[in-house]
Amino acid sequence: MPRRNRRPPAVRLAPGQWLQWQINYRLVGSCGGEWSYRLETFNIFYGSTEPGTFLGDPPRRVDERRSLR
Repeated sequence: MPRRNRRPPAVRLAPGQWLQWQINYRLVGSCGGEWSYRLETFNIFYGSTEPGTFLGDPPRRVDERRSLR
């Protein structure tokens, strides 16, 4: 949950480029049926990097977050 009928197009990175990808989920517990929510954020860099690379704003973003009613 939620349903994602389409995935975003592929992103090509050149050496030295990076992007941030975010996706969220709503899950149901198997014992009590309680809801839990999860947001995952991935910072992806192509090549060698230095400490602190991901501290600024990403130059490219893939946002797969959806409304979790």
